[in-house]
Amino acid sequence: MKKILYFITWSGCIILLSCAYEDYLYSQFKVDTAQGIVEDKWVGKTTRNIFGNFTEEREYWIQLNGEKIVVTKAIYEEVNRHRQIKLTRTQHGMLIE
Repeated sequence: MKKILYFITWSGCIILLSCAYEDYLYSQFKVDTAQGIVEDKWVGKTTRNIFGNFTEEREYWIQLNGEKIVVTKAIYEEVNRHRQIKLTRTQHGMLIE
């Protein structure tokens, strides 16, 4: 009986850890893609508050098929209006195809 409880306990722990690790991997390597024609692009200003220090920064936006997306400055400068593009976003950055 003791061996059965021991086995069930360890099996439960392994299953819980594998579920947590799968969730971690999904959050680290999640890939979001957006594809379409660039309808509009613009630069906006945003105010950031970091420990009470307020700074104003530029945000670069593009609109793909009605969806507004914040992009990096390099992608913003490379993209032209009415051009077909595919954006791929990961936790580590953006890629344009």
